[in-house]
Amino acid sequence: MTSKSQTTPKQGVSRRTVVKGTAWAVPAVVVATAAPAMAASPCVTADFDSTSCKQPGTGQNNFGFKLKICFTNTCSAPVTITVTKIQGNAGSSPVKVIGQTIQVGVGERVCIPGTSEEFPGFTVYCSANSANFINVFFTVNGGAEQSQQVASPPQNCATTPILCPK
Repeated sequence: MTSKSQTTPKQGVSRRTVVKGTAWAVPAVVVATAAPAMAASPCVTADFDSTSCKQPGTGQNNFGFKLKICFTNTCSAPVTITVTKIQGNAGSSPVKVIGQTIQVGVGERVCIPGTSEEFPGFTVYCSANSANFINVFFTVNGGAEQSQQVASPPQNCATTPILCPK
């Protein structure tokens, strides 16, 4: 008696195929979630004009910053920037609300009008620490608030008048 062996084709998907598919799916998910953070506004940069300065602390580390906050637009279209607030880089640094809006054309650098009455064109920021960086918070074209860390200006403000008297 002769027996014939018949091979029946497998149905469904093998475990190996599933594992291969999973290996490709995980990186795709990581890339998809990382993309929105990069889309913030890499073509808009904040800086302090060269006329900005820091005043040495008086008494209890009472530092004053005279800031001219500027933005450069390297985007392919004009942008509307609203500066919402600034804050030193230390966790205990106070927040200063700004609330000023500017239009910045393609390839332009524009500074906000400033909030100081005593120093027109500048914003005076007071802090209990000398802050190596100041975080500038802003929106671009009404989008989500974002921030950029800007290096503090040099400590070369005149010692009088005291920017931040206690």
